Amino acid sequence: MYGWRGRIGLLVPSINTTMETEFWKIAPEGVSVHVARIAGGRQGTPDELRSMENASKKAAEEIAMIEPDVVVYGCTSGSFFEGPEWNARICEELTTITGAPTVTTAGAMVAGLNAGGHKKVDIVTPYVDVTNARLKDFLKLHGIEVGKLSTFDMLDMFDHAKILPEEIYQKVKETIMPDSEAVFISCTQLRALEVIDMLERDLGKPVYSAVQASAWQAFDLMHIDPGIVDSGRLLRSLSSPIQHT
Repeated sequence: MYGWRGRIGLLVPSINTTMETEFWKIAPEGVSVHVARIAGGRQGTPDELRSMENASKKAAEEIAMIEPDVVVYGCTSGSFFEGPEWNARICEELTTITGAPTVTTAGAMVAGLNAGGHKKVDIVTPYVDVTNARLKDFLKLHGIEVGKLSTFDMLDMFDHAKILPEEIYQKVKETIMPDSEAVFISCTQLRALEVIDMLERDLGKPVYSAVQASAWQAFDLMHIDPGIVDSGRLLRSLSSPIQHT
């Protein structure tokens, strides 16, 4: 059976074309990724982001059939938009449906930054202002200050995938401030995984992405070292302790 080492049940917005691809790219031998799609989510409006909670339950019912070892709710804004309690409720609901521990991307973001000991970070997003404000609030409630935030300012979440890795690289370099401890690249639709390692080498600081953090927490919950050495220090930390800043 595929997934003899572990099975990941990945729930993504129906318009997402990036996260599934990147998860398969980094899935180690013996780990399989099985995807169900959450209806809606193209326009990242508050109503659409809220509606994804209910839509995710149907997707979870479908993914439960493969008996996953861990479930990943793969939408950053959809999990942070209404705050920490909302995020926790999503985890509880999906865990009840699937019988597997659930990771949300917003939760993985916080867990990854905490694992690195970061209290002040810069952020790059594709979001509009209202979503960026909610992201700042979410991190603040978890004791993490946002220094500088830069955005591609795009409401259409399908178009987020059209932002090229080299554009993400340049945006991060324009954003990073001397007193920041790390950079987080938000949104599972951004192709950030391809440039994380390069950015870390060039900036001399930890760089995190939504997909990277989600995968890291999923592998950690499955007690699997994926042996990934080219997608940032967070994933490398599964085989060696994180060096705290």
